[in-house]
Amino acid sequence: MNQPDYSKIEVYLDSNQEAIASYSPPAQMELDTSKLDDGEHTIKFVAIDTGNKRSIKKINFVVRNGPGITVYGLKDNDVVEGKLHLLLNSYGGAYMEKWEPARAETPAPIPTWTWIVFIGIVVWSMYYFIDQWSPTGSFAETPTYQNIRHEETNEANNIKTIGISGSEVYRKSCSSCHQENGQGVPNVFPPLAGNLVVNDNDPSKHIRTVLFGLQGETINGTLYNTPMPGWAEQLSNEELAAVINHERSSWGNNGRMVTPEEVRKVREEGK
Repeated sequence: MNQPDYSKIEVYLDSNQEAIASYSPPAQMELDTSKLDDGEHTIKFVAIDTGNKRSIKKINFVVRNGPGITVYGLKDNDVVEGKLHLLLNSYGGAYMEKWEPARAETPAPIPTWTWIVFIGIVVWSMYYFIDQWSPTGSFAETPTYQNIRHEETNEANNIKTIGISGSEVYRKSCSSCHQENGQGVPNVFPPLAGNLVVNDNDPSKHIRTVLFGLQGETINGTLYNTPMPGWAEQLSNEELAAVINHERSSWGNNGRMVTPEEVRKVREEGK
């Protein structure tokens, strides 16, 4: 079968009325986009046969030869008001003999999630250091680290325990995450002040959490994914009861006090 005898193919660019090239098919063509402005373009091919019949083919394309542009502080479809402070940068190197890549680096604000992760790592490192360091010599004899035995009495609940100070246990084992004021760290470590579990008349979940740890709990509408370690291996029943009672009676909390015997039962029941 013989191929159709096309007499010529004309090439048009964008809205130009004059052809930029004309070829007898089959033909090869080179389009130099470096001479075009960046943006959207249309190239049109018009084939004309010996009977003067025409067919047209259009191809849309986008040119990106010029410098790149970055804008911080305003995005597509943003709703804004007042004065805007924008950070602008342009960079490119396709046609520059000496182009420095550093020009393409636009300084940008550090994302909020990066600060949250950083704070979490710092707080966790402090907790790990305090938990693992066993002071010796004169340090062990200071009020900061020595075991302070004292009698704690809660007359309202008629509970009397003798053990390590709950506030001391909390300061050394819990405050690096939940803070001295019981407020925790937003979105990282949950608050104990006003916590429903801490104030619940049934202390079993509170005891189980301190014994075996917890992760992925939603508290006051916020999901906390940072894992809390369990203290079953580090603290005795008496120490656990003391620190739980400290949490249940501090920062405005008013939870029922617990006994070492209650802690022992939950420990034996396991997770």
